[in-house]
Amino acid sequence: MIRGLTTAASGMLADERLQQMLANNLANLETPGFKASDGALLAFPKQLLMRLHYGDEAGPVIGKAGTGVVFQEGVPRFSEGSVTATGRALDVAILDTTPVGTYAAVQATGAAAVAAGQAGAGAGQAGAGAGQAGAGAGQAGTGATGAVAQGGLTVASVLGPIAVGPGGRLTAGGLPLAVLDAAGQAIPGIYAVRNPAYQGSGLLAADGKPDYDAAGQPSYLFADANGRIVGRPGDAAWQGAALRIGSDVDMGDHSFFAVAYSSSEVPAGVALTRDGHLSLNSQNELVDAAGHPILPVGPNGLPLPQARIVINPAYQGHDLFAPNGDPVYDQHGQPSYRVVGPGGQVVPGARLGLVDADVTRLVPLGETEFMVGGTLNPQQVVAALRPGTGQLAPGKLEQSNVDPAATMTRMLAVIAQYQANQEVIRAEDETLAKAVQDVGHVNA
Repeated sequence: MIRGLTTAASGMLADERLQQMLANNLANLETPGFKASDGALLAFPKQLLMRLHYGDEAGPVIGKAGTGVVFQEGVPRFSEGSVTATGRALDVAILDTTPVGTYAAVQATGAAAVAAGQAGAGAGQAGAGAGQAGAGAGQAGTGATGAVAQGGLTVASVLGPIAVGPGGRLTAGGLPLAVLDAAGQAIPGIYAVRNPAYQGSGLLAADGKPDYDAAGQPSYLFADANGRIVGRPGDAAWQGAALRIGSDVDMGDHSFFAVAYSSSEVPAGVALTRDGHLSLNSQNELVDAAGHPILPVGPNGLPLPQARIVINPAYQGHDLFAPNGDPVYDQHGQPSYRVVGPGGQVVPGARLGLVDADVTRLVPLGETEFMVGGTLNPQQVVAALRPGTGQLAPGKLEQSNVDPAATMTRMLAVIAQYQANQEVIRAEDETLAKAVQDVGHVNA
């Protein structure tokens, strides 16, 4: 009975957090460049129930019972919102060129990870036959990777397909898949290997969990660096351990504007944004919706944390940015903007540009900004970025990717779940009250 109350209470808490995420999505329906988050309710491990027995021996097993659910933190979906022409000179939309296909988190040394990500899966991969995961008809192009070191282990997001490599290890782009813990961090020295007893065809399910054959055998097991099996998915000691498989919507490199982030806690940092509804501050510097300066990129395509894009007040044209981000010149030869350093000097070769980041490493900061790799430190952030592959669309604006109808439908479903859990608690409460008041009561 107490277990039922606990399960219902955890369900209500999870529903509340899920509803908050959906409400935030809906509130940003008209925020340019906003990326809606998606979340899920995950069940806690089930516990074995046994019949009460007063002897020395344990009573017979009567089954398993759930212990509640938890809300899995919302993950932003980087599908592109609709792009509309505004004619506003300060509006600049970002058009992604992320290759479409199946992606996976892999582990490798930094150089190897970048090389594998750029090599990708090759051209013309079709279907999802044995040894492949997800759909991928006609996948072509290059892979994408944003390698980030995690405790000495480098994790990168690479374009698939999933295959069986040396030692039975599951690989993507020639690199072993990373086994992640419940916090999303890679577990060093642990690999996913094909289960030799598995009789099915698929290597894993679309969400990275194992596929199971008719005998209940999982498609993969966990092994150490020597190939010794150390665990199975679902084992108590391996709760939360999983592979990360996705698509270009929630993995891979996407393009962003880099911004000079600052706050009372962080005097100087670097963050990213997709919101192209830009404006000017009192110094005529180009800033994002949060008022943070847009960082220019240098000749190497990476952001310059100390430089600023300053709009030229003497410029008399309308368009401010060329399609490649360069300044536009008016009939008098005046540039639309200049890139200046901390001393006010013009920075040669710098321009408005994009940077690419692996979206699996991004954390929302609010106001459409994202933190990279859990840090705002300029040196660390710049090291995790690559020159942008996306395209600029001046005079246009990317809208929010929130689907209002789908969001409202899901919010109504969450309310129904919440009310159902309320009814469970009410019923349990009435039963407990009856037990206290009536059981053992003797009429006079």
